[in-house]
Amino acid sequence: MSHHSEDDEDDYMSTKFLETAQEFESKRQESYSEKRKRQLREQQEKAYIKPRAQLEAEEREKGLQKSIEQSNKGMKMLMKMGFKQGQGLGSSKGGSSSGIAEPIQVDLKLGRSGIGMDSEMRKREREQEEEELRKRVHIDPEEFRNQMASKAKDAQLVRYVNAAVSICEKLDEENQVESNILWTLKPPPPPTVTSTEPEDVEQSQQQQLEKEKEEAENKEQEEAEPTYSPEEVDALKSLPLDDQLAKLVDYLRETYFYCFWCRAKYADQADLDENCPGTSEEDH
Repeated sequence: MSHHSEDDEDDYMSTKFLETAQEFESKRQESYSEKRKRQLREQQEKAYIKPRAQLEAEEREKGLQKSIEQSNKGMKMLMKMGFKQGQGLGSSKGGSSSGIAEPIQVDLKLGRSGIGMDSEMRKREREQEEEELRKRVHIDPEEFRNQMASKAKDAQLVRYVNAAVSICEKLDEENQVESNILWTLKPPPPPTVTSTEPEDVEQSQQQQLEKEKEEAENKEQEEAEPTYSPEEVDALKSLPLDDQLAKLVDYLRETYFYCFWCRAKYADQADLDENCPGTSEEDH
């Protein structure tokens, strides 16, 4: 009895369960909210107007998918000359033609560039991708790490040199030193970004006037005082950043008993030698 009842049970993998669910869904009455949502969705679908470009693209695609009908005037002319649908164009050799059997596909051009420019641009992009891939493949990871470490070290040295020059200028001015060739190691200030705001424009104009005044004073000072020869300045600036920083550090230590790495000024040479760990960054 129990064995017979198990055989009569429906297979849960059959489509009967899905058909029953669909039948139940069709007979079930919609709630007000479900009915309202359905109506709104249908209204939106009816009210939606496709853009003109989309309609043109759909019609064009639909027309290209259709084969040329016998009612077409051009097809009628071809058929009068012995052409049959499915046959290739041109003279037939051995019962078959080597010509095309379908019209040339339309390649729609949407951009404003000249004829052939699209293929040229694709060629350039492909060459650029190949060049970048070639560079990535040939770069040694160890060499890349060394390059990045060298760049970081140079950037750090530039910051150290700028800071040392600023300290040198400050201490020289406090001690009435009027010129020092080490001041030339300071790089020029970065260009200022102009703004269109009235307050910023006024402030920029004020800064420009102050800059011009400062340049005029410096020019008068240079004319009144002996300047360093361009050869000397170029020779100093051509030194590696390590050597430039070493000259600045040694000058501060020997002249003002100031340690750049300690950021401190000592009383005299004996105080500097006794309390300063050393002359290099590693000593500190």
